[in-house]
Amino acid sequence: MDKVYLILKILITLIVVVLFVQNIRVVEVNFLAWSLSLPLAMLLVVVYVLGMVSGKSLMALVRRLRASRR
Repeated sequence: MDKVYLILKILITLIVVVLFVQNIRVVEVNFLAWSLSLPLAMLLVVVYVLGMVSGKSLMALVRRLRASRR
């Protein structure tokens, strides 16, 4: 089973590397009054990390609410 996880980790890493290499062009991002230019791959990483942080925070809130109801 450890070999399956290792193969899966290597496959996911390769997919991420290919995604990063193929998306290096610079894009402009506008949010309200802010504007910045950055590589698309960097934008994808930032959005992914923000999604992880907000998802973890939301799950912690849901667990806390469930625990307080019991």
